Amino acid sequence: MSSPRSARTEYVGAVEHYSSPDRRDAVKRRWEEPDLVALFGRALEPLRARAQVHILDIGCGPGTVLELLRRTPAMTDGLPARYLGLDLDVDLLELARQRHADDAGVEFAHGDVRDGIPPGDHDLVVSSGVPWSHLERPDLRRAVQHLFTHTAGRATPTVLVIDVLGRYSLEWIERWAQTRWDYRMSFFATEGEVPHAPMSTYDGVELEAILREAAAAAGVDDVEVARHDRSLVVGRHTMTGAYTVDLPRFRDLVDGLYDPNVRIALEGLRLDLPLADAPEAVLQTHQELAAAWNACLERADAAAVGHDDTHVAAVLEPALADDLHAVEQRFDRGLGIGHSLTAVVTIPGSADG
Repeated sequence: MSSPRSARTEYVGAVEHYSSPDRRDAVKRRWEEPDLVALFGRALEPLRARAQVHILDIGCGPGTVLELLRRTPAMTDGLPARYLGLDLDVDLLELARQRHADDAGVEFAHGDVRDGIPPGDHDLVVSSGVPWSHLERPDLRRAVQHLFTHTAGRATPTVLVIDVLGRYSLEWIERWAQTRWDYRMSFFATEGEVPHAPMSTYDGVELEAILREAAAAAGVDDVEVARHDRSLVVGRHTMTGAYTVDLPRFRDLVDGLYDPNVRIALEGLRLDLPLADAPEAVLQTHQELAAAWNACLERADAAAVGHDDTHVAAVLEPALADDLHAVEQRFDRGLGIGHSLTAVVTIPGSADG
């Protein structure tokens, strides 16, 4: 890897946030983490035949992806792995090293993917938490092209997991016309300054086109691209309402559905937001998503008739939350309509590698 950019802390308050138990709310534990485990599990499937899988985690932060990877079927079945986490934030790297100090085959390094990637035979290059959105589009294309060049000609498959912010999330309807803007981490569980940084957002078609162009430029023609939307209604900024006027606090309300001691007014969960201009497929999917989401609420209202608040809060509302999660999963079409848009790129092994 070429010389990394000078060591620095990217996000004020990041360590406090990632160390806080409040960060892992019910949505994180019961929706987002299982969805990521499933996604990483699919990414690992082409690599199961390896004697040992080598993993590079871009924007590793405190090492959360490693913990999720260990919950995938491949790793619970005993697939050996070596892991290298790469990040710019020196404080988060130190937290990662503390958390995984006793883990064999695990390393963390400071570096910027724009300067190249660490040398090594990486089978899985993974990311989560939208680190690629920090890059401007030309930087993203160059960095990904370098990844493809690095993997060209390998005899065995390589899988890349590229995670960015979705352009058409309900969290920032008023910014759909823009593709890069100042993003504030106002959901951080910290008492200090709210960190912010310019971030790029993508729709699924654009992201896939960039990835395929980069692959072709690197001489890698045979790639498979699967796109996934995540947190379609319950992204972190539904807690802050920072970017969409009158946005219901969907995430807080869904968290409340899992609280057996609190009954939630379901009308507050109704999904009925005016949308901005967007491609027809995006608008149609948002409309279908809203109809399915609201239908769940109506069925739950009907099921609650005749039951006391204790039964509704302890039994019916957690079931409703699970049904709403299933709705989100059903409309995962990789269009860039969720908080995160993730592309899983599989590069088959070359017979000549």
